[in-house]
Amino acid sequence: MIMPRDAMQRTSSGSWQLALGTVSFAVCFAAWGLISAFAPRFREAFHLTATQTAFLVAVPVLLGALLRIVTGMLADRFGGRLIFALLMVIVAFPAFLVPGVGTYTHLLVVAFFLGIAGSSFAVGVGFVSRWFPPEKQGGALGVYGLGNIGQSAAVFLGPVLAAVVGWQNIFRGAAALLVVWGIAFYVLARNSPKTVRPSGLGEMLALLARERLSWALSLFYFLTFGGFVAFSIYLPVLLKDQFGLKPADAGFRTAGFVVLATLARPLGGWLSDKIGGARVLNAVFLATAPLALLMSWPSMLPFTVGALGCAFLLGIGNGAVFKLVPQYFPKQVGTVTGLVGAMGGLGGFFPPLLLGFFRDHLHAVWPGFLLLSGMAVALWRMNAVVFLPRREKQEIRLPAHLRRTSDRLRAGVTATLFTGFLVAAIVVGSRKLQDFDPALVIYTFAIIFATWGVVYHYRVWLDKPPTRMYWERGWQLFQQQGILRSSVRLVSLAAKNLAAQTFIHKRSPLRWWMHQLIFWGCVTAVLITFPLVFGWISFQTLPDDQNTYVVLVYGFKTMTFPIHSLLAELLFHGLDFSAFLVLGGIALSLWRRFRDRGAQAVQSFALDFLPIILLFAISVTGLALTVSQSWLRGEFYSFLAILHAITVISALLYLPFGKFFHIFQRPAQLGVKLYQEAGESGEPGLCKRCGERFASRMHIEDLKKVLPQVGFDFAVGDGTWQEICPACKRKSLALAQLQLKEESRG
Repeated sequence: MIMPRDAMQRTSSGSWQLALGTVSFAVCFAAWGLISAFAPRFREAFHLTATQTAFLVAVPVLLGALLRIVTGMLADRFGGRLIFALLMVIVAFPAFLVPGVGTYTHLLVVAFFLGIAGSSFAVGVGFVSRWFPPEKQGGALGVYGLGNIGQSAAVFLGPVLAAVVGWQNIFRGAAALLVVWGIAFYVLARNSPKTVRPSGLGEMLALLARERLSWALSLFYFLTFGGFVAFSIYLPVLLKDQFGLKPADAGFRTAGFVVLATLARPLGGWLSDKIGGARVLNAVFLATAPLALLMSWPSMLPFTVGALGCAFLLGIGNGAVFKLVPQYFPKQVGTVTGLVGAMGGLGGFFPPLLLGFFRDHLHAVWPGFLLLSGMAVALWRMNAVVFLPRREKQEIRLPAHLRRTSDRLRAGVTATLFTGFLVAAIVVGSRKLQDFDPALVIYTFAIIFATWGVVYHYRVWLDKPPTRMYWERGWQLFQQQGILRSSVRLVSLAAKNLAAQTFIHKRSPLRWWMHQLIFWGCVTAVLITFPLVFGWISFQTLPDDQNTYVVLVYGFKTMTFPIHSLLAELLFHGLDFSAFLVLGGIALSLWRRFRDRGAQAVQSFALDFLPIILLFAISVTGLALTVSQSWLRGEFYSFLAILHAITVISALLYLPFGKFFHIFQRPAQLGVKLYQEAGESGEPGLCKRCGERFASRMHIEDLKKVLPQVGFDFAVGDGTWQEICPACKRKSLALAQLQLKEESRG
């Protein structure tokens, strides 16, 4: 397919305008970040408290946030080219005045007006987005968001260059750069030929008053961009106060935060183009909650993991939000961007003040991160209620191959995030790998790979229409019936269906014993092995008593026991007991499979014998290691250890793809049980032909929704085939066959 010449010209011109807008955004944000970069210097010069310092770095954010509404409206009316150029020239004046201030009050005033630079974002979004079609706006705005890196350059390079040329010249140089580039932008830039009728002030305010979705997006940006701004401007101070870092080191770490968040922004836009902004934000908010709690840990490694994780997620979230703005408000991009950007700026204004307040009055900053985590959970719920259902309706209308691509991308993102959390948990739980056993590293990598595969497979499975319906209905019923009552019921169902597996006993006592032995053998092995492999549990001897062990859980001493005690034998031979349980279950399984003709008719090597072979190999090689160590003085131990590792790793790699995957599907059965119970006690579904109850109304309505999604149309007259009971279906089919037979005779 050959692209028309005018379309090629628009694409080429749009890329050029995108580059100009991105550079302009970077220049403005560099000026915006200068106060934060030199906040430690101002703190020492004016003898400021933590709260006063936080207020100083937050003041530019305030005006930048409030002006975004105004500059967005002006960009809609007069075009981004003129407004962007004027804005840069105006910002040059307060930047030039900063070196001449002599008091904290005057510095606050000048910093306040320097915040005008922060409103540049709303201008650029309207300027850039109109150069691209809707399906490419997410990626384009993500690239435009790379201009955030200007702030990173200011925070990191500002103090470094100040040592050479003086900090006063940094501000004066920034002022000169703003003027020069403002003129250059006006000369080189062009407004998009695709224009919209600018709204009056009254219409703009009315739009913001009536469109609730714009305020929902504002709250999303309040967290994603506000969190980014808050950390980028306050991290130098926080790292210096919390961990005693030098300004250059704190600036370097802050620059890393900003760069990671900035580079993640185009990824967020690209993912939003592929799977939808609502889907991306769902993962962002859900993952931000635990990472924010990790930052409350008063240790550098957990804080760093949490901060970098939040940087990556907040950057992705920024790109996702501004995929939704032109999608829902194509004719008022500048206006809504102004509102959304203003809320994002305000989101960067309040957190530094709260952190400074908590540090001055509580001598701790963890309450601030607790609030961040709670807000992430609240916004995750809002997105699930407001935007996610709209996205799901759009996906139903997509071609099948696009839905499959979307499902795989979502599954990949979910698996990557989950695996990232596991890696972070291993590092933190093992005390910076201090309690991690390097000899077990190959098992760790195998588990990480298996985790990615299991989560990916599980997410793809959940996205299938029938499974998704059961999943969503299960959670709805859980909430409708009351959390306490539903929790008690789920515990009862779990004990009956997962632990006791009574449904298997109804089929055959032999199969029940087989499943119980294998199930509990594998469960106990996992509970013992995984914490040891991850370094979450470790054993050490006491310094003054080599015959006494101490158990460390996440680095904390929990208990001690003599090395020759019964407890020691049970702990150190727990895996041997698990192996005997598994071998007993395997024996019963083989007994059944060689005698049961029904099982022989449907069994296959891949699904039935390969899992048994893997479990048998793991159990036997594990027991052989114990025999070698206990009775053979370590003979063949190295060979057996390698052989055992091969069997375990093979089983872990097989886990996401083979029969073992049903282990992870089984807990979803609890939701199906809730579904069935609710259907039995709920409104009955009456057959349209005979009027008898044959199913629940909920089940019938859900079938009517799901079957068209998988390509089946059972419409019959004014109803559907699902509204007829099985007996009447058989009668209808028989009558239809008789009628055809009579017609053929006639």
